[in-house]
Amino acid sequence: MSQYSLHAIRQKYKETHPGVTDTIDFTVQDGEDARVYHIEHPLLQSNKTKEAVTAASTDIDMAKAVLGDQWDDFIADGGQVADLMLLMNEIGEQMQGVTPDGVPTQR
Repeated sequence: MSQYSLHAIRQKYKETHPGVTDTIDFTVQDGEDARVYHIEHPLLQSNKTKEAVTAASTDIDMAKAVLGDQWDDFIADGGQVADLMLLMNEIGEQMQGVTPDGVPTQR
């Protein structure tokens, strides 16, 4: 019987998929002074975030779920939920990659 370490599996996945990190950083505004927001990568979300995302019934609920305590700052900075949904879509598209041999994958 094999025994797996979930921590080791997560680390191996991140090592073999260089674009995948625990968090995705983004800004609402351009410029050096722009506040940086952090959301958990969809594949590596905490249980708390996954539960909030699952319970979301609108895009606004989804944005609040992934932003958590950053929601008010996001809105104050002029953040638009539609733009965050575009970012999430972009991440989803990146998760559909290819293996080192060029075979398409669904990560």
